[in-house]
Amino acid sequence: MIIINKFNFRSEFKRILAGVICFSIVVMGVPMEIKASIKEPTLLITDYKPIISESVDASGFKHPGIGLTKDILENMRTEVLTQKEPWYSYYKEMILSPAASKEIKSNNENSKDPTKPEITTFDSKQVQSKFITDALNSYTQAILYYITGDEVYRKNALHIIRIWSQMDPTKYKYYTDACIHSGIPLNRMVTAAEILRYTSCKTESLKWTDKDTTDFTNNLINPVIDTLQHDNNHFMNQHLYPLLGAMAGYIFTDNRERYNEGVEWFTINKTAKDQGQNGSIKQLFRLVDTDIVTGEKLEEPRVQHAEMGRDQAHGSGDLTNTAIISRLLLAQGTKVDPVDGTASTKADAVTSYELLDNRILKAANYFWQYMLGYDTLWTPLAAHTDINGNPTVIYRIFSDSYRGRMNTANFWDTYYYYKYTLGIDMEKEAPYFAEAFSKRLPTNYYYQGKAISAWDNVDGGGDFWLYIPKAAEAEGTKYLPKEQPNSALIQIDERYAAFDNNSTTKKEGDISYVEVKATEKGSKIVPLSLSYPDRTKPCIVGLKFRTNGTAKLEMSKEINSTPYTTLTLPDTNDEWKYITYDMGTDKVSFSQLDKDYSLLYFNIVGAGTTVDIDCLDVQASKHLTVPTFKAGNSDLNLFTYVGSAASITLDFSASVSSTNAAVTYQIDNKPKFANLNKNTGEFSWIPTEAGTYSFIVSASDGTTVTTKNVKVEVSNDRKSAVDLVIEPYNRNESYESSTLYEYKKVYEETIKLVDNNSTDDEFYSSLSKLKNAVDKLKLLTPLLKDGSINYPEIVTSSTGSYLPTLVDDNPNSYPVVPIGSDLYYTFDFGANFRVSATAFDIQSRMGFGEFSAGTAIFGSNDGTTWIRLTDGTTKYSEEKQRLNVKEEYKNTQFRYFKMEMVDPQRSIDPNINFNLYEPSEFKIFGERYEVAE
Repeated sequence: MIIINKFNFRSEFKRILAGVICFSIVVMGVPMEIKASIKEPTLLITDYKPIISESVDASGFKHPGIGLTKDILENMRTEVLTQKEPWYSYYKEMILSPAASKEIKSNNENSKDPTKPEITTFDSKQVQSKFITDALNSYTQAILYYITGDEVYRKNALHIIRIWSQMDPTKYKYYTDACIHSGIPLNRMVTAAEILRYTSCKTESLKWTDKDTTDFTNNLINPVIDTLQHDNNHFMNQHLYPLLGAMAGYIFTDNRERYNEGVEWFTINKTAKDQGQNGSIKQLFRLVDTDIVTGEKLEEPRVQHAEMGRDQAHGSGDLTNTAIISRLLLAQGTKVDPVDGTASTKADAVTSYELLDNRILKAANYFWQYMLGYDTLWTPLAAHTDINGNPTVIYRIFSDSYRGRMNTANFWDTYYYYKYTLGIDMEKEAPYFAEAFSKRLPTNYYYQGKAISAWDNVDGGGDFWLYIPKAAEAEGTKYLPKEQPNSALIQIDERYAAFDNNSTTKKEGDISYVEVKATEKGSKIVPLSLSYPDRTKPCIVGLKFRTNGTAKLEMSKEINSTPYTTLTLPDTNDEWKYITYDMGTDKVSFSQLDKDYSLLYFNIVGAGTTVDIDCLDVQASKHLTVPTFKAGNSDLNLFTYVGSAASITLDFSASVSSTNAAVTYQIDNKPKFANLNKNTGEFSWIPTEAGTYSFIVSASDGTTVTTKNVKVEVSNDRKSAVDLVIEPYNRNESYESSTLYEYKKVYEETIKLVDNNSTDDEFYSSLSKLKNAVDKLKLLTPLLKDGSINYPEIVTSSTGSYLPTLVDDNPNSYPVVPIGSDLYYTFDFGANFRVSATAFDIQSRMGFGEFSAGTAIFGSNDGTTWIRLTDGTTKYSEEKQRLNVKEEYKNTQFRYFKMEMVDPQRSIDPNINFNLYEPSEFKIFGERYEVAE
């Protein structure tokens, strides 16, 4: 027996999966980890090495050949056993999967007789769930058997396969989305069977038999393919998922006719009824030369990944699926005609990767250009067409859903093939793909606070490392992703993109960080693959940084969009500090940043300040203490005048909850003659010159710093001070009466103090009240840029926290299911208000015109009795549509409005569940009124 060297479970991820409890403590606010005593596991390799019996059947298929050939398997095993990188690290990560346990059993075995299946009918998601789990388990166990020679793994894999080989072929029935979710598990289980079928073993009962082949073929492979998968008209990657399962089955069963058909379906799919949704290489990774909306020709055609108009989760799945199917073709030595994509042995035949001028490579590079945060061009294209080829659904823009999320992109063997087999200079020909490769995630990682294994991904791809060619030995650990130490810390330097020459990665001792030179226009970087824990409650995030001056750090969803958070960074005198912010939806709405968006654009503004950024702690509330100003952390805006005898005296003292840590204070950009006590936070100043003075006060407990922006506007006299305070008030606007009454009352009180003999203390007290009254003024009918009512802050709605998505002009943001499962949303303007509407604008979720088609609008004053306000309903369209209010109701005031799908439209996709209501925009045009209580 060979014992491979022990390895340390360094990451929290490994400790979690090993069942080891870890403890953490906080010392002076710095998160530290006490490493538990861990019994390090050993990787046991028996003295038996399974032998592969390679063969070529009568149909010309090579076996084993479902992606993993004899050469690939032998190379992988050799690299693992000799502990060569990167294979060895990936192997160590794989064996942490629950699927690698020796205690594995079939999820479909009968509790009374474990040799029999519990369920023999394949017609539901219940069975599908069992199939998915057992497929991964059998695949993992078969791989481990071949590597270790331990027959326990072979026994487990064979047991699972023999259970599923007893399914009743007459009891298969298609169910919703069966084509999507049966492909990966069939591919995995068939690959496992292929390994067992062509590898040796010592125990007679564990040998693969002809009966195994017959039962597995007739009772699982063929009925799954024929009932759930064999169709070339599915939507985009819904075409590829069943195909990658079916193609594995064709190889195992020596079905050359179906295999060749599948090859063409993969490459061109000429006979697909709808070429807009065709999921072939040619149509999915489309060469676009014309704007489908305007008819305008492009100066230079470009390859666009069509399903990136839907979302990036599906987009990454497309590329993973093409990698999986390409593995099958490469294993069989299959090449295709360079034009029609049919299997070919002619001299000009090419591999699927070379097809259409390396189309897959260009699509992958295009995908990563967008996913890494770079500006990427998009030309509208058809996502559905009618029988005449006319577009019925158009993807007009990129979908920003899942942008930046790297964890579902598992097509790295594609990179290795282009680089090592085809010898392509990836940095030159596919620079964004190359950049993504260098910044990819480890195979065990954290997402939204949870430990996740790429190997276990239900959508496949985590096994890419099995296909790494021997030539990659030269890389060693050079491109091997670093382990993530725990679920809280995100190292910015490991994954970010830069948009100018003002940032660079540096290392100082054990700390790697990003150094950014702040500029007046802003220096921009974007951390990648970022996620937060639960944002439905306060989600405190800590940023570790240091500076040699002051700067502002603006955070936004897009490179030029309005920041949703701005941090004022004090001068830390080159000492590392944390500063915190809240990503809870009370502070940053889903409209500003949805939970699956994984880019964080930083714009760092300053006058040449050096800002070093180390990491983010997305669970800072567990690790950091945060100083809080007793007067509140909000910005402070004060007004005074020259000649006042009163000193501006402010208390900037702060406290730190649950600790007695001392707090020290600092002022940056201090006005002349101003004083701040660094131990107490007391501030005093008598201005001597008119002007606007801005400075920063910070409080620190030694680890975490909290800043407060202060602006003091100094006028020449009392009257001008009052004028500055009331500048936001517009006499031509209508305000809510209670706020307007308070403003006018305080204004009259304050203006009386301008010219009389009142003291400065009396005047400033009244001026402060006036400033507060101005800040609390509320417009009666607040408007958006398009003239519609800006209602999210003045209504309650059944959309919940997703309400802002209905007015953000983003067709890709919308209230999610099951919120709209009743096919309507209500909006309540409150007991004291009514609205008379003239029109409503409605737009469906991008790419799904049916999800708001058939909508009508209703009004009510009791929330029970509803009056239909619009004659027509919205049509099947992604365009913004206007529904005008009937003439007889245009001056009628209502407290409640309801948008309801009263006439659901047929979906182009027959698998769509109509119990969905997902409008992306709902604009109300009209006027708001107050009513007597």
